[in-house]
Amino acid sequence: MKEEIVQKYLSQGKLLTPSALDALSKGQYESLAQENLIVEESSKTQERIRILKNLNSVKKEISSEDFINFFRSKYENIKDILITRLQKPFVSINKLNSYRDEVYITCIIRSIKEVDNKKILDVEDMTGSLSVIFEENVAVDVGDVVAIKGASSKNVLFGKQIIYPDVPLRQPKTGIGKACFISGLMIHETPSSDVKKFFSWFEIQGIKYLIVAGDVGDLEEFENLVAEHCNNAQVIFIPGESDMKTEYPRVPVKFKNDNIISLSDPSMVEINGLNILLIHEFSVDMLKKRYLGSSKAILDDDYFVLDHVPDIVCFGHGDEPQITNYKSVTIVASGSLLAGFRPIIIDFETREAIKASTNNQ
Repeated sequence: MKEEIVQKYLSQGKLLTPSALDALSKGQYESLAQENLIVEESSKTQERIRILKNLNSVKKEISSEDFINFFRSKYENIKDILITRLQKPFVSINKLNSYRDEVYITCIIRSIKEVDNKKILDVEDMTGSLSVIFEENVAVDVGDVVAIKGASSKNVLFGKQIIYPDVPLRQPKTGIGKACFISGLMIHETPSSDVKKFFSWFEIQGIKYLIVAGDVGDLEEFENLVAEHCNNAQVIFIPGESDMKTEYPRVPVKFKNDNIISLSDPSMVEINGLNILLIHEFSVDMLKKRYLGSSKAILDDDYFVLDHVPDIVCFGHGDEPQITNYKSVTIVASGSLLAGFRPIIIDFETREAIKASTNNQ
């Protein structure tokens, strides 16, 4: 009963506090139905977790129409980002019937070939297709949705510049509280003393949020450790390859512990004012292209378009810890307990990120 209630509210982008879950399980819906749940009050401020992106299921059967709608949604959604960001006089491909010295189009790249040291891109939008000729090499991949600046001549566009949707350059946003970011515990392969050492260390840090980007290895033991050491923290988890033997994207793992917010890979949450992208495998190109990689599933809408700009990216699938930045986006990974492992702590008020040591407990 409680699990069904949690999943119902998760599908609406809402989270339940233990008291809210208890009330709802007793049928006390009237007082809680309109709340944007998990809201925790303190004497100084208000803290909140809100789900921005979470994939609960994937289709098992697909049609040719599903394919068309899926790729169309990618184009339309990224096109909207490009138009909003660039504020240029964009023209659809079917309107390029005369010479123009400067023109902007949005398009999806269908093929790339090289002829006489020139790059020729075959592109299309919802109105038609054409070839774009670049005199020099350009960094672009098949399937990318981009803006192209060029000069038109009937059915050919002479390309001058490719513009990706990218994330905007801005001042770093700040919030409240701190979070600890980890991945790669690999409990099924790591000495139990090393895993226990981390959880014992975390338990005394007074940090309210533990973000886990997959590859814990043993889900049952992970849940036991959370129950033992994380009673005063909210745990947010996405699966990696060692947690779920399915192709990307991965839907949420089911846990019995209500203290674990289980989300999909990828997913995004807002915690105390900051948008946090959780994804097991990551590259900076995902921010530049505003697209979260190649899907092995066909969905009703292209879930992988990065419509919310993250403030923090937490990822796994690596051996060494790292902290990098790209246009005010803090990108962190803790590495793996099988190689190099350092939990990353981020202070939301200052946006300072540090590689913490678990040696001094």
